[in-house]
Amino acid sequence: MAAPEVTYAFYSEGYGGSLSEGGFKAALPHALAFVRGRIWPNDPQDDPDAYRRAVCAACDADAAYGATGGTGGLASVTTGTVSMSFGADGGSAWETDMARAVDGELVGSGLLYMGLG
Repeated sequence: MAAPEVTYAFYSEGYGGSLSEGGFKAALPHALAFVRGRIWPNDPQDDPDAYRRAVCAACDADAAYGATGGTGGLASVTTGTVSMSFGADGGSAWETDMARAVDGELVGSGLLYMGLG
């Protein structure tokens, strides 16, 4: 059950991504891990193109957060009298953005894990 390889050539030419090769390589480990978690227990070989596109979308989303894998994100922000807290009630902005990007590429592929029973 080896996952299809996601290369920079596919990212830049097939997917149409705009990250530099260095940016892509920095985000790739986080993207691979996130997509694998979203599709488990499904086999990425069942739709390799959807899998590759989901990884590319995850690279773009992770790169927007500095290729951090979601670590070091904001816990809260206060401006004047308005205050917002993140993470405690449903996940981080990174996780939300990653899920939105990945799910958009996986929908209809049969790879998106939909839960038990």
